[in-house]
Amino acid sequence: MESEKRVYTCEICGAEFETPGAKGGHKRAHQLKISREELQAEIKRLAEVSGRTPTTNMMDEQGSYSAACVKQRFGSWGDALRSIDLMPNNRYDITPAEVKQDIRAVREKLGRPPTSTEHREMGEYSVSLAQDTFGSWNDALQAAGFEPHREIGIPDEVLLDEIRTLVEVLGKVPTATDMDEYGRFSCRCYFDRWDGWQAAVRSAGHEPVGRPSGPANGNWKADSKDERRYYGPNWKAQRAKALERDSYVCQTPGCDWSQTAHREAFGKGLHVHHIQPLSSFGDRDDDVDFERANRLENLVTVCVQHHRLWERVSPLRPDTSQSP
Repeated sequence: MESEKRVYTCEICGAEFETPGAKGGHKRAHQLKISREELQAEIKRLAEVSGRTPTTNMMDEQGSYSAACVKQRFGSWGDALRSIDLMPNNRYDITPAEVKQDIRAVREKLGRPPTSTEHREMGEYSVSLAQDTFGSWNDALQAAGFEPHREIGIPDEVLLDEIRTLVEVLGKVPTATDMDEYGRFSCRCYFDRWDGWQAAVRSAGHEPVGRPSGPANGNWKADSKDERRYYGPNWKAQRAKALERDSYVCQTPGCDWSQTAHREAFGKGLHVHHIQPLSSFGDRDDDVDFERANRLENLVTVCVQHHRLWERVSPLRPDTSQSP
C-alpha cells in the first residue's frame, strides 16, 4: 500500500501544501500583508486581557495571528515585545542539554531534523540561542545527534528571492548576519555562490549595507554590527569545540563569566579569540591558512570585556595578576 503523503498546513489560514518550501513561501506572503502595527496592537490587546506580558503560546492560542508571523516580522518574539515597551520573560539559565532536547522535540513533531526556519516557528527556545551555544544551527543539529542540512543544488534565483523577501520582511537590505538569523539559508551558501555577500545582494537588485565581507575581505572587525568577519569554512565547528572544551566560561585569569550570564548581561554569547592572529597565517586577506589558524590550541573562550585585552597582548596570554 502506498504510504500516505505528508501534508504541511499553514497556521495562519489552514491551507495545505505537499512540501515545507511551498508552505513557507505561502506563509511569507501572509506575513508581508500584515503590518507591524497590526501585530503590535494584537500583542497589546493580549497584554491588557491577561494582565501580564504575553507569551508565544498565548499568541498562538488566543491571538489573531501566529507567533511565527510575529517572529518573522520583528526577528524575535522578544524584539516584538520591546518595540511596545514590554519586557520579555526570558530565562538565562538555559543549558546546552535543554537546547538539544528542544531540537529533538521539534524533530519528533516533524519526523525529521528541523531547519532553522522551522525551529524558529516550533521550538521553545530561539535559533539564536542555539547558534550562540553551539556556533551555528548546523552545529546545534550535530550536537543534538542529527546530520546537518546541506544547501546543495539550490537555484540561484531561489537564493536571490530570499534576499528580496528579507528586504520586505525586515524593512531594510539584510546583512549576512540577518540572513543567518532570519533567512531560510546560511550566508555561507551565498559566499560560496557569489564570492561575497555584497555581490549576492547586488545580484538581487539591492545596494548592500556596510563594507565588503566574506572571503574577499578578511579584515572585518569581530564586533561589527553590520557584517561578520570571515574566519574560514571550519570556523563554526572549531568555535563550538573551543566553547565546549572551555566549559562555556571565560578563560581570562580571575574571570568567571559563563555563557548564560554573559548572554544576560551583553545580549550575546561568549567570544572565541584567536591567540595567534589570523594575519599570521597568510600574506593576503584572501589567502589565510584557516586550518592552522582555527586549530583548537590557537582558540580560547573569552568574555566581551576581556576580548580587547587578549587582542592587545596577542599572541601572549594576558597576565591579570597586577590588575586593580
